[in-house]
Amino acid sequence: MSGNPLFDASYARVFGEGVGLTDASTPFFESFYRHFLRDRDIADAFSQTDMNRQVSMLRKSFFHLVAFYVSHEPSAELARIAMIHHKIGIESAFYDRWLDALIESVREFDPDCDHTTELAWRWALTPGITYMRLLDRLPDRPGS
Repeated sequence: MSGNPLFDASYARVFGEGVGLTDASTPFFESFYRHFLRDRDIADAFSQTDMNRQVSMLRKSFFHLVAFYVSHEPSAELARIAMIHHKIGIESAFYDRWLDALIESVREFDPDCDHTTELAWRWALTPGITYMRLLDRLPDRPGS
């Protein structure tokens, strides 16, 4: 899938075979939000959020982060999400906390997860996260 065999194997253990994320992945993303919302600032930012809808949105946007890693190109949807995050003022530190919370969930759902597997996930997701974090600084960004 990605040229990152440790990530690919862990992804398959967490989500099953194939690239699509079905409703069966909901427990993983609910776990993610349990970890992510332990941070008071983040919990405050999500205090008025419909979390069922948020889990569904995350499931879809997560796929676009993985696709960015595979293709090295942002999808139109990832660009749209990045612009929304920029417009609402998502703090840069939230992206680091996001990835840390995701890794905590990977540890829960992948019985073979170890330090090297965690690094493989970080390696796979960091390009898309960096794109989202720095979109406002990139030349010729979508929508400009």
